[in-house]
Amino acid sequence: MTRSVLVLLFAAFLVGACASGYGVATDGRRAVLGMNADTFQACAGIPTRTKRLDERTELLSYELKNENTGGVEVSVPVVGGGFKIGKSGSYCHAIVRVVDGKVAELNYTGDNDDVVGREGVCAPIVRGCLRAHGTDREAKTADKGQ
Repeated sequence: MTRSVLVLLFAAFLVGACASGYGVATDGRRAVLGMNADTFQACAGIPTRTKRLDERTELLSYELKNENTGGVEVSVPVVGGGFKIGKSGSYCHAIVRVVDGKVAELNYTGDNDDVVGREGVCAPIVRGCLRAHGTDREAKTADKGQ
């Protein structure tokens, strides 16, 4: 193989590896909709904060700091600031709206874009729910195959 082919294969591998965070965040958002709030907290963890909006609606807030941002951030004097090269976001703030005890909505906010793909920094918040409920292809649970 030539050097350029090896570089191309390595780049494709990196893009595939980085894009997985986006897939987990997106799949996780879909998987938890309609889930019982207690079940959600059992797989996602105890929220950082909660707020009751009315007798039927509650917000659960999850915050995650990404210490491994890596890459380089370049700021030049242009409108809108600089740009990132190979650097992921530094935090994710996930807001879960619970209505009548069921997850009705999940939104991600913050500087949460991964190196490649949106919202990849948020993946760890919902990864446990994907694994616990068998929708993660990589999940290995004790009851599979029985």
